[in-house]
Amino acid sequence: MSPSFNHAYIQVNLGAIFKAMPEFSAFSELTLTINGADYVPDLVVYPKRPVTYYRDILKMTDIPLLVIEILSPTQGMQEIIDKFAIYLQAGVKSCWLVQPYGQSVMVWTSPEKYTHVVDGDVVDEALGLRVPLTQIFA
Repeated sequence: MSPSFNHAYIQVNLGAIFKAMPEFSAFSELTLTINGADYVPDLVVYPKRPVTYYRDILKMTDIPLLVIEILSPTQGMQEIIDKFAIYLQAGVKSCWLVQPYGQSVMVWTSPEKYTHVVDGDVVDEALGLRVPLTQIFA
């Protein structure tokens, strides 16, 4: 599966949004190893952490606070929701499913509980943050 034009554009917007937040560090396409399996979410967000250029990390075992997936035209929603259950059970605080076509975001805080934001702000109570949809889809 190759990310689409809209997918890539939104991914850059989200990276910029989180880069502007001093309490967080966001990473794009970072490999997470959870229970021996590798996953590559579109974005992950950690508490602020330094980057050390002389020592790289190929696979993260530290669990992020937030995982963000952007739905691509070739992706099935069920596939992403199944991954969200794995992420949340591993300790991720929340997962966002960004839907370009409807310009909406689903915020998952457990495998059975989510809110669907179609206008206004994405409110992530687990992380105590608020992001205007207009910034994500600008």
